[in-house]
Amino acid sequence: MEMGGRFWVKIHHSKTGEVVVAVCDEELLEKSIEIRKGFSIEISRAFYGGYIVGEEELDKSFKEATIINLLGDRIVGYALKRGMIDEGAVIKVGGIPHVQIYR
Repeated sequence: MEMGGRFWVKIHHSKTGEVVVAVCDEELLEKSIEIRKGFSIEISRAFYGGYIVGEEELDKSFKEATIINLLGDRIVGYALKRGMIDEGAVIKVGGIPHVQIYR
């Protein structure tokens, strides 16, 4: 998996007290991913499109998170490199690496 680049980060606060930090590789925002024939999902600005950060700012974004949602080659590669996840936790969504981390 690639490293570096920029990422979209959005922080969501749920009514139950969860803090969900959603991060995707910059170029994925507002793309549509085909999951299977006739079924696709959109990588929406509403969920991922908060603000842009570089790799050096990611840890600051993760500090308050109770759930972290990562989508993309680079951001999942970052999490693997930092030891945040194991390779076995990664699934592919339309061929794109995705992982959720619960703290």
